[in-house]
Amino acid sequence: MIRALVLAFSLLVAFAPAAGAKAKIADPVSAALDTAFARASSKVGNPGVQAVLLRNGTPVWSTVSGKAINSPTTPVTSSTMFAYASFSKLVLATYALHQVETGTLSLDSPISTYLGNDVPGSNTVTLRMLLQHTAGYPDIYGAPETADLFLPGDQYDPNRPYTWSMLAPGIHAPVAPGTKWEYSNTGFIIIAHLLSRVSGGDAALASGIRAFVQQTGATSTELTAERSDSAFLRFAHGYTVYNGKTIDYFTRYGATGIPTDVYGMPFGDGMFAGTALGAAKLLDALYARKQLLLPATVTQMIKVTPQSVQAGEPYGMGTLATSVSGRSWQGHSGLYGGFTSLGGTDMTRGVTLMVVTNQEGKGAARTIWTDLAKAYASATS
Repeated sequence: MIRALVLAFSLLVAFAPAAGAKAKIADPVSAALDTAFARASSKVGNPGVQAVLLRNGTPVWSTVSGKAINSPTTPVTSSTMFAYASFSKLVLATYALHQVETGTLSLDSPISTYLGNDVPGSNTVTLRMLLQHTAGYPDIYGAPETADLFLPGDQYDPNRPYTWSMLAPGIHAPVAPGTKWEYSNTGFIIIAHLLSRVSGGDAALASGIRAFVQQTGATSTELTAERSDSAFLRFAHGYTVYNGKTIDYFTRYGATGIPTDVYGMPFGDGMFAGTALGAAKLLDALYARKQLLLPATVTQMIKVTPQSVQAGEPYGMGTLATSVSGRSWQGHSGLYGGFTSLGGTDMTRGVTLMVVTNQEGKGAARTIWTDLAKAYASATS
């Protein structure tokens, strides 16, 4: 009898958890997101992806998948950098509104106050119009003076740095400023030029943005507007489909580093790059924890304009609302150079979801983000 009790006790000790160990409990939210991510990624060809979910500053779930570079095969890691493309508009708009709060800029003064006659229509156009896409500037990328500087133009050189003076000839007089909403890359290129001018130059602007971003907790390797050789070592290549074939946007056109049109100045329309976590930290600090701008400024920023409602796009100032499963997310999307992105914050619940991919086709980021947002809503309803 004693021997049997000793044996039973020995078995209990042998199979008991170690001191301080906790039984692993399955997280239904993470499980739902994992399943949704695998399904959505397969729908769009399993691109290189980073995805992350934060709740009031705390990471809830994240994943990485696919290839950062197809050849030589390089997997995506948590530190791989992606171009944010037009998600950058939200970042730049946030910084511009911060400059309004400090009194450096005015939302409703003509931009000629700061730029003189550098830009056509500057005596009429305001920063508010630029942020709201109501300034009326024609597309700079289609202008005869600058179209050849970009693909498929014959003057495209991915190793030559772009400057404001190269882009300025393609900025034409605005059409009926303030009267209608029309998505405008040109307007945000002008915003970057305006910010550079009031900051004292591109280097000073970069320094100011770096300090501003640090308030979110994001490092310069997680979110940046500054190009560097070290960034190239961590950067995913962007992939797009042309004539049915997958094209590496970096190597196809002779780039020896990150193509000069992918991010950085003077491209205020696509100025930033980094990780999904870096972008999520900014969204979270802006909309969930409300640490970057004053509440009244955020209210102005997200208020949709009548012009955007008429156009069927619920746009504020550098931001728009997306509804999924009855929940409203405030954020922005992006697509350029073989990259797609989409991020948003459910301000009611303090939840931020960010997805970045290195595949331009099939709406990769939007497909994955939408499926994740649906899965999160279902798992937390």
